[in-house]
Order: sequence, then C-alpha cells, then structure tokens
Amino acid sequence: MSSKARGMALVFAGLAALALGPISRADDEALPVVRFHDGKFEPDELVVQANTPFRLRVVNANAEAIEFESFELNRERVVLPGSEIVVYLPPLNPGSYKFFDDFHHSAGEGTITAK
Repeated sequence: MSSKARGMALVFAGLAALALGPISRADDEALPVVRFHDGKFEPDELVVQANTPFRLRVVNANAEAIEFESFELNRERVVLPGSEIVVYLPPLNPGSYKFFDDFHHSAGEGTITAK
C-alpha cells in the first residue's frame, strides 16, 4: 500500500472512530464512581490518591439531565438521563474539592478528597 493510501486509510479510520463515539474499555468498570440518584450524589465523599491523575465515572440514575460541575476542578459536563460519562482529572494536591449538579441547585454537593 502506498504511503498516500495508508494516510487516507488512517484518516478514514479516525473519522469512523469519531462517528462511532468513545469506545468502552473494560478497565472503565474499575473506575471510582459517583452516582446521582434521588437528588443527591452517592457517595457524597470520594477519597482518591493525591498527586495521581485519575478518571471518574459519573452515573445519572435520574429521569432528567444533570450537570456535573466543579469550579475547583474546572470541570462542567452534562450527563443525560440514564447515562454515564467519564471525567478525566489531573493530579490533585492534597485537599477537598467540591462538585455539584448545576441543573438542580437544591441537590446536595459532593466532595473529592485527595490524600
């Protein structure tokens, strides 16, 4: 295959991957999980290792969309009803970082504590 054809094949493969969306990985099952249900996050405190990047699964078990938001973590992501997302977080300094549902201000806050 010529280098031009190989390059075109890579472009098409990349476009197909974008069209199909993110690929679920088996190790996503082992990620820490925060679940939004009945107007609150469960658990309301999640402890992670400080100074280590990590991924967090956010599950929305409600019938309405939520917005996982944290000013301290600089994250803001919509989670559709009955769906989940993966949030990529950088290494966190030791401390506590609040998050909340920006669509439902009466819902409880949660905390990620890096130790």
